[in-house]
Amino acid sequence: MKFNEFVRSFFSKVNNITESLEKSLDKVVSRDEKNFSVHRKYMNFLTPRKTALDEPLYKLSAGRSMVEMLGVLAIIGVLSVGAIAGYSKAMLKYKLNKQAEQLNTVINAVARNTHSFSTDFRGQYITSYFIKMGEIPTEMFTSKNDIYLSDIFNNQWGILYVYDTTTKGESINLAFSSRTLTKKNSDTLEMCRNLLVTAKENASNIAYVSTLSGYQTEDSIFEVIYGDNYCKEGRKCLKNMSLDDIYEVCTKHAGKNTMEFKITWPI
Repeated sequence: MKFNEFVRSFFSKVNNITESLEKSLDKVVSRDEKNFSVHRKYMNFLTPRKTALDEPLYKLSAGRSMVEMLGVLAIIGVLSVGAIAGYSKAMLKYKLNKQAEQLNTVINAVARNTHSFSTDFRGQYITSYFIKMGEIPTEMFTSKNDIYLSDIFNNQWGILYVYDTTTKGESINLAFSSRTLTKKNSDTLEMCRNLLVTAKENASNIAYVSTLSGYQTEDSIFEVIYGDNYCKEGRKCLKNMSLDDIYEVCTKHAGKNTMEFKITWPI
């Protein structure tokens, strides 16, 4: 009998303690909502904690979905294509400006020294003499020999002393035969245009510019565009050419198996 009374008394005290704790917590929560975290921690302590096995499988995933990853990759791809295209255009523009600068240097060097050579040099490359005179930028030297100069597009330019049938006299030719222009695309058209625009800027110093494409083929094209001193009625002249005319010439020549570009000075 005493034991039963002891058990009832024990559980009664436990209930009283639990009720008093709940009342005190309710007072804390009602007095200050910021203390809700205390109540929550206490209740979490009293209630059993959930394990990973109690959570749905999708809640256990800490990574990104495949759709999200594909979206990120697509954005990166679009940005990369734009960056590469912009870089390519900027690099082409830089190379065109550099080629014009190099060609202007060589044209001015030849124009200053046309009377420094005699007929003894006929049929010979005289590139090495301009190199020795310090008239050529070192960046245009080729490691193979001193016959050719190399521009930034790796076109091989040679300076040759010849008897010219067009001017009917001794002359110096600055020429290259390039396979760089054999593909008809925007880059080759821009390079061809660059060469003709540079020649036009020096029209007063040169006799003519000739272009030959498709050498020894049925669709070969040979064209002569004259400088100021040889510009006559009925002739195509550099000073009268517009950008549209230059593009028309380049469109005809680009895409052939070869293209020869030659600048000539009379002696």
